[in-house]
Amino acid sequence: MSTNNSNAQTPHKITVISGGTATNNLIPLFQSLTPSAEISFCMPVSDNGGSTSEILRVLGGPAIGDLRSRITRLITDEGFKKILSYRLSEDPIDAKQEWTLIVEGIHPIWSDLEVHSKEMVRSFLIHVHMELLKKSRNPLTNFKFEMASIGNLLLTGARLFVGSLDPAIELILRMTRVDPLFQVLPCLNTNYTYHISALLQNGEIITGQSQISHPSEVIPNHPMTDLTVSMDNLTTSHSSSNCSPRVITGSFYNSILLSENHEDVPYQHPDLLISQLKFSKDVNSPLASPISRIFYINQYGEEIHPNASTRTIKALSQSNVIWYSIGSLMTSIVPVLVLRGVGETIQANCKAKKILLLNGNQDRETTGLDASGFIRTIYNACCYSFGADSNPQLKLSEILTDLIYIEDSEIKVNLAEIQSVMGVKCTQIQKDQIGEETGINLYDPKDLLDKVQSIIEH
Repeated sequence: MSTNNSNAQTPHKITVISGGTATNNLIPLFQSLTPSAEISFCMPVSDNGGSTSEILRVLGGPAIGDLRSRITRLITDEGFKKILSYRLSEDPIDAKQEWTLIVEGIHPIWSDLEVHSKEMVRSFLIHVHMELLKKSRNPLTNFKFEMASIGNLLLTGARLFVGSLDPAIELILRMTRVDPLFQVLPCLNTNYTYHISALLQNGEIITGQSQISHPSEVIPNHPMTDLTVSMDNLTTSHSSSNCSPRVITGSFYNSILLSENHEDVPYQHPDLLISQLKFSKDVNSPLASPISRIFYINQYGEEIHPNASTRTIKALSQSNVIWYSIGSLMTSIVPVLVLRGVGETIQANCKAKKILLLNGNQDRETTGLDASGFIRTIYNACCYSFGADSNPQLKLSEILTDLIYIEDSEIKVNLAEIQSVMGVKCTQIQKDQIGEETGINLYDPKDLLDKVQSIIEH
């Protein structure tokens, strides 16, 4: 006698557009969605802060800090988790000694990893170590090991070995035994470095993701310090209206880069030369003016329009849920949405629920922005992705169907405007009392799970 499975529920396919830390805390939510959901995390590769900034400065390539952070959260094996989450000492000498012990395989962090897994991981660390040694011949590309993330160096070693970011991520996911239901997708499959700039409403341009969201302190004795300080002596000009590149009229910068000792140092926009190794996410001072828009630039500061990776487009087209996650709206979500092909794909996917999970608190990037402003930012970014010469006829409901917000949200939610005028359904979630002491508005996990399930199923 055959069993009729016609009523069996098809597993959900969910694409989460997000950055790093905030969405990491939602991993248990995604793991609890039933039936077994296929989750694709589509992530930006424009971060240039912290440990990532040193890798970009010395080895180039795409930013992998957020990717590594997401992979680490998905790992259940404690040995692998320890390796990918480990950071070297803040002291330069101690950090260099630690790195040597790790590469040689005798550091304590190897203790919880099986021998065959250890040697597999170590081979990629040795590979990136050799690349760093080659760069050490030039003082300007001598790697600073303090606070370096071993996970970032591992992922970089894998990318350099296999020759591309996408397969390197898949290799690390399989090597660390992450559940195959989870995919981690860079929005750009590239071996090159991509940066973003923010055009403020007052006409100012801020270049670099870290400079936009978490500006770094100046580091004494950093290899680029003398060079960046000397930027003050250069005459620069730029037009904020058309985002044209800065024009360098001084001779110091070019003489440094064209000299015999610095031949392998590529040209970089002056604003990107300031080290972003040390920054604090606790610094939340508002920008001088609200952000008008986010765009990608080349190393000269010229606006460019990259195409989204094919796997990102495929995930968005096949999903029945597209999730704009909490976190940094301008530097985590928008850098994905403005890529060519993304807005068109989201619009064409008529079957999908398109959900914005609103932040509970304001941040540096969105000070003064209400929930309607968040929605318009997402809509405008999708329109931008069609290209400057096009005039996309997008309905807001084709980009966003649902808004989830927290009770007593610091971000104002105008229900009448959002539901009646914009046509977006709003769902309120209870506040988690754990966040009361810190002043951070957190979603109650059970109420969030129940209501997300209800939205997805209906």
